[in-house]
Amino acid sequence: VALSYYCNPISMTANSIGSLRSLWDALLLLSLYYATLPPTRRTKVEGILTKVPSATQTSFCLACATYADVGYAVFVLPILIWRGMTPFLFHPSSTPCSSSSSSDQTPSAKHAKIRIGQQQSQQQHEDWMHVLLLYLVSLGGLHFLASTLVGGEDWCCYRDIMVRTILPNVAFVQQDDSGSVPGPSMGLHWYMFVQMFDRFRPYFTVFVSGIPSMFVVPLMIRLHRYPSVLVATFQLLWAIFRPTTTVHTLTLGLHLALLNPRSIVRMRNGALISFFALPVPILLFVTFHRMWLVTGNGNPNYIYFQCFAYGMFVNIIAMEFVSATVKRDKVRRMMENGTMKKLLAKKKEEMEGMDTKGIIEKEDGENENGGSQKKDTDKVEESNGNVDDEKATNGNGNNSDLADDADSIDDDSSKPEPVVVFL
Repeated sequence: VALSYYCNPISMTANSIGSLRSLWDALLLLSLYYATLPPTRRTKVEGILTKVPSATQTSFCLACATYADVGYAVFVLPILIWRGMTPFLFHPSSTPCSSSSSSDQTPSAKHAKIRIGQQQSQQQHEDWMHVLLLYLVSLGGLHFLASTLVGGEDWCCYRDIMVRTILPNVAFVQQDDSGSVPGPSMGLHWYMFVQMFDRFRPYFTVFVSGIPSMFVVPLMIRLHRYPSVLVATFQLLWAIFRPTTTVHTLTLGLHLALLNPRSIVRMRNGALISFFALPVPILLFVTFHRMWLVTGNGNPNYIYFQCFAYGMFVNIIAMEFVSATVKRDKVRRMMENGTMKKLLAKKKEEMEGMDTKGIIEKEDGENENGGSQKKDTDKVEESNGNVDDEKATNGNGNNSDLADDADSIDDDSSKPEPVVVFL
């Protein structure tokens, strides 16, 4: 992922113009790498399991990234899930569904499930509290060192510097007292901020900056089994709601999403269409930016509509990614609770019932056809018998008529012929 991220044209272009975003992203990727290391490994010679120390590296790398940009602090949640925080917060073994399904399982299935749980616990870290404590200590130590080097004993001086350097990463604020604001970016903050009245700008800043935090808790509750999905989703949301949104931020989110192929395959066609449509607003943004600020032939509305289309496409991709993961989680829960097996068994019984019903109906049809054919045969035989009887009767009648005619002829021949005298 890191190689593909740093070798794509967008990242290379950003690095060539002096952007430090790739450096902070590198610290985040290092933190994710150390967080996902196995807790133990087997030595090559003796074959003995040894513990892999990775808590310090995970905490320090993430603390350095958070020191540069406070937005990286949200990634501490999926890292803590990787380090074993899920059983502490959610207690999946005590849910009603799991208890009801365990009562329906056989003893062998229960023992197999217990063995799988033990294997997973052996392969997962259990030091999330240690990681969290190291992260807070490292972040506090970095700020203390910076305050000592920059502000000396005056904490207010360092606070002012920190507000001017850190706050623009999480909120769209004025750069100085003159009222200047950051220039146009791929987000919508710059346009809305300019349209606001001066007295409403603090409200706008707090409200818009707090929108991304509304998604953190619901996503954690629903997708706590998939920390890699949470990392990709947070990055995609940050690519939309970041005060100075860049395509560079979106690139990392797409690369992190590719680490979840089971969710990618469940995404619908809308995400694919949105992905291939992204270059259109990006290229038009570059064109209209020059037309407005360099040649003076355009206006900010041209750029606004391209930013709106860009945010809409990224939003569709993020929503499809989360929806596909929810479908994946639903199938997994059905498999764990035995619902899928019950549905398959029920469907099999219905198919067997339909087959049996079809066989019975076929046999009944054959019996009915046989009975009707037998009735037709009887009718034909009966009609043939009637015809024979009529023929026989007609034959006897004709013979008697012929006999009567013969008798009448014989009687006529016995009589004398009359004599005729001609005068």
